[in-house]
Amino acid sequence: MRPLTALLITAAVVGTGIVTVLAVTARGDDTGDPPAPDTPRTHRADPPDPSYWTPERVRDARPAPMPTDPGRRPAAGPGAGPGAGPGAGGGRQSPP
Repeated sequence: MRPLTALLITAAVVGTGIVTVLAVTARGDDTGDPPAPDTPRTHRADPPDPSYWTPERVRDARPAPMPTDPGRRPAAGPGAGPGAGPGAGGGRQSPP
């Protein structure tokens, strides 16, 4: 009985080792990330194209939105501005 038990334990250890080696080999160095490009990445933007801003584009361009004041919360809903609710604008408010 002992030789059979030793043989089964040895076979289990060898089988586990083979399975582990196959799993590592199949996985390789796959990290899940896409492969890196051949060229190094930089944090620089391409220079602007001067031909982009034609007179028509300059005329039809919309102005950039103004940054919000970090000290105030944005108002909710359309038409909400200073005085839209109690304490909303910090300016003068009509009496209740």
